[in-house]
Amino acid sequence: MKKLEQSKALGRIIRQDDTEDLATPTWTLVREAIRAGKTQEALTFLDYAYGEAKMMHDSMCSFVDDALAHIAGLGEEEIYKLLRKRYEPFIRRWLSDTPGVKESLERGVEFQRGHGGNSSVTEEPDKYVVRCDPCGSGGQLRRTKDGGKTRKAYPWTWGKSGVPYYCIHCCVMWEILPTEIRGYPIRINLIGDKPSDPCIHFYYKKLESIPEEYFKRIGQSAKFSNTSKSKKNL
Repeated sequence: MKKLEQSKALGRIIRQDDTEDLATPTWTLVREAIRAGKTQEALTFLDYAYGEAKMMHDSMCSFVDDALAHIAGLGEEEIYKLLRKRYEPFIRRWLSDTPGVKESLERGVEFQRGHGGNSSVTEEPDKYVVRCDPCGSGGQLRRTKDGGKTRKAYPWTWGKSGVPYYCIHCCVMWEILPTEIRGYPIRINLIGDKPSDPCIHFYYKKLESIPEEYFKRIGQSAKFSNTSKSKKNL
């Protein structure tokens, strides 16, 4: 028997099924309720299933933050080395598999939905703008936990000190690595100075629209092969 009720001992709602049913995935219960035409039951299980997934997601993000803070004890540059090794194969596949800026936007926002944050997307003449307030990973961590932060400014922290260790991967994977590989970023990240600030992502439609300052802050310069900057579309 499936029971989703308030637990007096835990002080929250949790599944209290019969023992043999406890291991049944909640997503299975959602599907069963939909097939049976039990709309409200399906919606209740859907909300609970999302909460289960988000709880595990947030726990793993917190662990990554702890691990990066530990690695920083060996030298903050070790974080950069680790992230380069982790993300270079990923970014090379991304650049090979993702033909244009619209597809990168769609895939990038898919990540944001998966993180369970609060995001919005708007289109401007020269770019797409994603506003994360907060993003469901690093942004949420900044608002709920006093995590590790860089003591100095580096090109891989957008030239800023006090950047959360967790958030560094956005600089490495979306900006530094694609710029090294093809000459320009996949997206530009504007991380707020305060935890309460939103994080903004820019997906520029054309190369000439990317301000030079976004290359300089990561210690790079735009590199274009066979095509002039003024004519190249992302």
